[in-house]
Amino acid sequence: MKTKSNKNKRTVLSTIHKFMAATLCVMVLVGCSRDDGPNKDPDPEPTPVAPTISAIDPTTGVAGTEVTITGKNFSSTAGENAVTFNGMASTLKSASAAQIVAVVPQNATTGPVAVTVKGKTASGPSFTVISGNAFDCSKNEITEDTVWEDVETGDAVDYVVQCAISVRGNALLTIQPGVIIAFEGAESGIFAIEGGGIKAIGTEADPIKLKGTNEIKGVWKGIYFASNHPENRLENVSVSHAGRTASGQSGENGAVQLTRGDESGAAIVNCTITDNDGYGIFVTDKADIDEFSGNTITNNEGSAIGLYFNQLGILDGDSDYQGNGKDYVEIRENDIEDDDVAMAMLNVPYRFVESKRYNVNKALTIDPGSVLEFTNGAGFRLGEQAADCITTMGSLNATGTEESHITFRGVTEGKGTWLGLGFNSSSPNNKLIYCDISGGGSDKIYNGSQFSANIALQCESRVIIQHTSITDSGAFGIYMDDPDARLEDFEENALINNELAPILIHLPQVDQLDTASSYAEGNGRAYIQVFGRAIKDADLTVAKLEVPYRIARDEDGRVTYVEKALTILPGVIMEFETAAGIILGNPSFDCTPLTGSLHAEGTAEESIIFKGVSDGQGTWRGIGINSSTAANLLKYCEISGGGASQMYNAGGQGNIVIHCQGALTLENSTIKDSGAWGIDFVQGGNSLTNTNNTFVDNADGDIAPN
Repeated sequence: MKTKSNKNKRTVLSTIHKFMAATLCVMVLVGCSRDDGPNKDPDPEPTPVAPTISAIDPTTGVAGTEVTITGKNFSSTAGENAVTFNGMASTLKSASAAQIVAVVPQNATTGPVAVTVKGKTASGPSFTVISGNAFDCSKNEITEDTVWEDVETGDAVDYVVQCAISVRGNALLTIQPGVIIAFEGAESGIFAIEGGGIKAIGTEADPIKLKGTNEIKGVWKGIYFASNHPENRLENVSVSHAGRTASGQSGENGAVQLTRGDESGAAIVNCTITDNDGYGIFVTDKADIDEFSGNTITNNEGSAIGLYFNQLGILDGDSDYQGNGKDYVEIRENDIEDDDVAMAMLNVPYRFVESKRYNVNKALTIDPGSVLEFTNGAGFRLGEQAADCITTMGSLNATGTEESHITFRGVTEGKGTWLGLGFNSSSPNNKLIYCDISGGGSDKIYNGSQFSANIALQCESRVIIQHTSITDSGAFGIYMDDPDARLEDFEENALINNELAPILIHLPQVDQLDTASSYAEGNGRAYIQVFGRAIKDADLTVAKLEVPYRIARDEDGRVTYVEKALTILPGVIMEFETAAGIILGNPSFDCTPLTGSLHAEGTAEESIIFKGVSDGQGTWRGIGINSSTAANLLKYCEISGGGASQMYNAGGQGNIVIHCQGALTLENSTIKDSGAWGIDFVQGGNSLTNTNNTFVDNADGDIAPN
């Protein structure tokens, strides 16, 4: 029993010892895992994250250039970032977690840009340091003839200019082939003033390069000509990164400018003008480009070139004007009054940007394929601004080809987005042939006009229009403002989708319209709108068109009097406004013998129709006959709705009124819906030959007693 008891005691003690040992181990492990030990850092530093560089801008420049470094994991505390340019330490202008602005240090060389943050370094793209002979800006006025030579080899920069250099006092700055000049600064550039000149003539193999210290638009101001020195010339020159600040004279940013000073002039030949802020070239209204050819003007922030209306002839069709922020040549307003102007076809549109009338008082010729765009309120006006008919020598010759039309349109699409074309010139050179004219008619082009149109003819103007589309006017397609205006050789045109009628014309002018032209499609008024002016100067023949003629009284409120021979061909439809009509005779009381005649001979297949605008009895005045000629004939005609009011001062009311010695042959015709008599007679002595006619629904009867 004793032995067994001792054995049990040993077993219990062993179990206790094992438990105590396990507990001690757990306490040790727990103690080791706690953070409150006497040597533990209460706020440990996180492990630094390496920065990265995604881009630098710019990638080239001189010492002192500010460079924006974009990336990740920079410090927002500037002093915690260390930036080097090919190993040379830089100073910082600003810093954030994603962007640093650093300054290229003096004596830096071309090489990678590096950023170090808390011991972690990122190496980024290479920065090219531009070095060259720094121009002494304390001597920035050149008053004696000076030559800048190509002093560095290859593509190395020859001169670095950080100020405005003025060439004056008849001095000439000559820049030799191969010279490369890097400019930097808001006012840096070269300026010819007070008789000074700039002669920069490179070669195709050794062009002259005028550029910024880095490759962004608007690093420097530009090259300005404010003189008429006879040797002002840029040839085989590239100009880039200019346009930083605006010209004091033009108020515009641009790489190459000709300003008003001394009525400046220069030649620009075989040049490349690219990557500039503002315009590639800007020419003020008093300046002149003596020679312009073979240039490439592209990737500029504004348009390739800005200039004035009378300077358009300087542009050549071989230069390249595409690819700019504003892909057109910009035209400011002034008058063509001293010299004729010929517009070449360019590879971009001409855009007329001022809401003014561009006056043409000399010959303006436009090449086939040209595109002209007009801002709202702009348009071409041949002749003087006065309301009266002042003789002018201006002309517009826009002769395209079947393959290359000339386009006149608004900047914005739609009806009535620009003024249109106004003619107040009788020049035989006025031509619109193979043209597309759309969107005009926003307002009256001449002060004395009543209406607006794509094309307006005033006074004794003349224009040839052939193979031309006249569409989307805000009013009329064509407006014949004066009865003395004339459409010469009007052939195969399309007057489509105009807000009002395709044409507003005076009755004596309707024989100028051709039957092959299109007048019906999409116009707001599906008829030829006619002022019923008297026919007294020449005989008139009216041909069938695809739309009716709608005749109103003339501008003075008078009905149409016919004192010459009026012939109406088969198929013609003539509609009359209330109180309008056709009267052979004149407004006198007596029976004045007249030679006027009305000959309207239709056919069984194509009758001639005289009717009112609205259906019913008495909706227009009717037809009055006061001549005894045998030419007076109404055959295969339909006359309806006349008799709205008295025809002659002496009386008479009906579809047809025969006055005094008047004579009429009426055959195979229908006389209906008169507001009075079908045929009435006034003052006796008249005669009617009536054969195979039909009378229907005339209010007072068919034929009045004679």
